[in-house]
Amino acid sequence: MYPMLGPHLDSFLKDQTILIKSRIRLFTLLTIILFFIGNLLSYLFYPYDFRTDEIPIMAVVLLSSGIVLFLNKKTKTMRSAKLIAMLFTVFLLINITKLHIIYSNYIEIGPALYMFMLFFVSFTIPWAALDLIPITFMHMAAYSILLFHLEKYMPEVTRAVKNPQMLFDGIIFLFLGFILCAVIRKKEIAREIQNYILLKENEIQNIQMQKELQLANRVHNTLIPKSISTDKADIAVTYIPMNYVGGDYAKLHFIDNDKIMFIICDVTGHGVSAALLVNRLHTEFERLAQEHKDPGVLLKEMNDFIVKSFEGTDMFLSAFCCLLDFGKKTLSYSNYGHPPQYIYRISDSDIARLEPQATLMGIMIEDKDKIHELKVNFEPKDKILLFTDGVNETMNKGREEFGIARLEGFIRDNHRTGALLFNQKLIDRLKDFSGGNFQDDILLISIDIK
Repeated sequence: MYPMLGPHLDSFLKDQTILIKSRIRLFTLLTIILFFIGNLLSYLFYPYDFRTDEIPIMAVVLLSSGIVLFLNKKTKTMRSAKLIAMLFTVFLLINITKLHIIYSNYIEIGPALYMFMLFFVSFTIPWAALDLIPITFMHMAAYSILLFHLEKYMPEVTRAVKNPQMLFDGIIFLFLGFILCAVIRKKEIAREIQNYILLKENEIQNIQMQKELQLANRVHNTLIPKSISTDKADIAVTYIPMNYVGGDYAKLHFIDNDKIMFIICDVTGHGVSAALLVNRLHTEFERLAQEHKDPGVLLKEMNDFIVKSFEGTDMFLSAFCCLLDFGKKTLSYSNYGHPPQYIYRISDSDIARLEPQATLMGIMIEDKDKIHELKVNFEPKDKILLFTDGVNETMNKGREEFGIARLEGFIRDNHRTGALLFNQKLIDRLKDFSGGNFQDDILLISIDIK
């Protein structure tokens, strides 16, 4: 059965069994609803035509529906589920035939009613095309029994019909209905199998993609530095990617015991393309840092590399690079389109902004040979905060950004907090503000000068 499904056969049959069981529940409920609504309307509009002989039939329909629902709940296989559906079809046909005998004066609508029943049963339950052969045979048999009963025991009824031949043509109508139902169900089954195969192939590809993304996430995380404490500073790093891989990048490079270079970048966009650019930036930064470039020279050469290598890709990034010289107590920095980074000075009890000096990296500019670099002083107990725009652009449910003002206020209130705890408290504050729904990668580097 269904050889084209190959390794997906068992799961397809299992899913089909679940579908058939759900359709049987729908089948029985619709039958009860249609049966009783039809009888209620008949009683309201034709009360003189109602007969008490119909009451036992109502009871039988309810009882058979309850039995079918109970058996359907217990069944485990597709074959037994189909047998239950066929059993209920037999109950229906018996009761429909009894109703026709009770209301024999409406015999002229018999062919249409049995044809409706055939369509109702055929399309409510997802039968295979071959399953419709016994279903159609049941309808023909029930209709033939009705005609035989009327011909033998109620000949006056058939004689009263204006076109008696129409009654016998009902068998032909049922056969034609079977052909129509079989053709439609065959096409539907073929489409269901094709869609199921595509679905399973997509699931397999998604699982493989998930594994690859998890591996990419592990690789990407190795590029982000770990928190570290030296005799010069406590450095805490917190990274929360929005997806498996992101466009945020940071690195610290020890030049000697008195000098540490930091870089923090944010590539436009997210996902694999941004992560690939991050990996390429990592290699380039490692090369330039080994040559002991100053921050301004380093970012200029990195910008030249990006413009040359990624022109036309619409891939841009902001970057901040700084060199901490603990011997001279100076911070040299270069900022290409990155949000202003901060240094909280204990001596001033205030925040100094390290503002951007150039546009985003990857954009061709007129003064491409200009070196963008500034220098500020720092003292022991000062706190430096480097971050990507996922921090200040975090939004709440009202689409309001966390913003620079709230971030600066947080720094003022928590500048004495140790680097690791400072990062954790800031992340908790952002979660409270946004409801835990971050819309961008978040990268924090807190540096406490000892």
